Amino acid sequence: MTVAPPAPTLCDRCGTKLGRSNTDTVCSPCRRAIGPRASGSPVRAVPAEPSPHWLTGDTERAAPPDGSNLADVLKAYRALHKLKQQDLADLLGYDQSYVSLLERGKRSIRDMDELRRVARALALPEDELGLLPAAEAVVTVAAPAGSPAQDGPLAAVDDQRRWRMTRRELNRHRADLTKAAAGLYPDVSRAGNSPVLTRESWMWPAPVDFADIELAWLTQTNPPEVTGREKESEDVRPLAPQGTKFDRYTQAIRMIDRPSLFVNRPSFRLLDVSQTDGRPKLSFGYTTYFDMADVCEAVAHELASAWLKTGSDPGWISDPSWAELPFRGLVGDPFDLAHRPLLPSIDTLTIRVGPDGASFPLHHRSASNVALAGGTYHVMPAGVFQPSSVMPWDQSNDFNLWRNVLREYAEEFLGDPEADGSSGEPIDYDSTEPFRTLNQARRDGKVRPYCFGIGLDPLTLAGEILSVVVIDSDVYDSVFSGMVTRNSEGAVVAGRPGESSAGIDFTEANVRRLLDNEPLASAAAACLDLAWQHRGLILG
Repeated sequence: MTVAPPAPTLCDRCGTKLGRSNTDTVCSPCRRAIGPRASGSPVRAVPAEPSPHWLTGDTERAAPPDGSNLADVLKAYRALHKLKQQDLADLLGYDQSYVSLLERGKRSIRDMDELRRVARALALPEDELGLLPAAEAVVTVAAPAGSPAQDGPLAAVDDQRRWRMTRRELNRHRADLTKAAAGLYPDVSRAGNSPVLTRESWMWPAPVDFADIELAWLTQTNPPEVTGREKESEDVRPLAPQGTKFDRYTQAIRMIDRPSLFVNRPSFRLLDVSQTDGRPKLSFGYTTYFDMADVCEAVAHELASAWLKTGSDPGWISDPSWAELPFRGLVGDPFDLAHRPLLPSIDTLTIRVGPDGASFPLHHRSASNVALAGGTYHVMPAGVFQPSSVMPWDQSNDFNLWRNVLREYAEEFLGDPEADGSSGEPIDYDSTEPFRTLNQARRDGKVRPYCFGIGLDPLTLAGEILSVVVIDSDVYDSVFSGMVTRNSEGAVVAGRPGESSAGIDFTEANVRRLLDNEPLASAAAACLDLAWQHRGLILG
């Protein structure tokens, strides 16, 4: 009879295979790291709880970690635990020569799973290596006893039908509901003559070049206090088929009314707006797209539901009440950036300027394609501030307002696939088109990006970085000669580059007509109004 060999014994701390002569529960490097075991009693080693940011002493840096600091991490870990390179190699399952190459920067690890394994083996916080937590699975929470959820699947079907109807009405009436939401904040400043909420310290006296805005990365942040899972949000989270409430608003969107573009991505959470030496400074940490939507779309849904309960009374739009808005009440001060996750969009009005005058395109966002600002006209391009992928090197490489706008130009104007960092290397913005040409034109003064300031959409309370990019006609017509009429988010309202007007003429009459009569996204209204106010500066 053949007897199977016994399964190898593994280190309780790092998972490394133990030698036959090792009677301990951990390998030798781990034993040196955690100290001797107590005399007379067996020890079962437990991986140490990762102390936050054990290596990084500063609370602020210029960009997120990109994984390139692995050499420093390994050397610091060895020094802290008094390990030799061979000890660390044994701990990680590497050859000593490979550890030497890593510590000297002669080799790097580009595989995210391997980086995660290294972090686990050393009991380090994953974000020390630029890694983000894995995406959260769809789960539901039990409904309290005696609630309508106990009626089972039929109750869920009816509840989901009402939820879907409310969401459709939300998208059909976003412009009117935005006016109602703005009325809830009568004492809050506005960005120009638009509904966008803002503070005096969040808006600059004059448009600021992107190059003059400092970005900072906060290495130590606290999670938001409001996430959208609270009791106050239960009414906007429908019943799942099991008869329990969806745990998150975004889970309901995915299961019941999913738009064609709805992907959870790591994103940059705005945590502070300040000034340094007279220059604007924006400080960020991590969040995700769904974290933002769980709060922002939920408060919008709640307001739409409150309006529908009045029989869609037009009077309620002009004089809204907080009575049916418990979740918005829980959010409280919309400018408290520690209280909730705020992922800003960079909303850019693009103006083509030449001998024939100035003009601009608009974007009609399809409610069936996008989750936010569906059914409205928006400036082009517009997109949330996020890296092109979850790779650490992309998080650092893409932590730049202008590069975010460049990627949106490729997607919205030219119909290019969304840049996702799938090549395994950071995007080369100086060699890849159309980024290379636009960057060179910017250096030549033919592309001029300005920022007006920061605001909040009153309906969703989503963050808006309000901006304008002025492009000389020769550059515009060359780069956007293949401009699409439709893209993955909706229809483009513009003429062909090179025609007498590549879009809508930038005139006072057209700006006022759009502001007064068309269903503009609130950020689009702010960008248009502020651009007209500052036309002398931005158009030269």
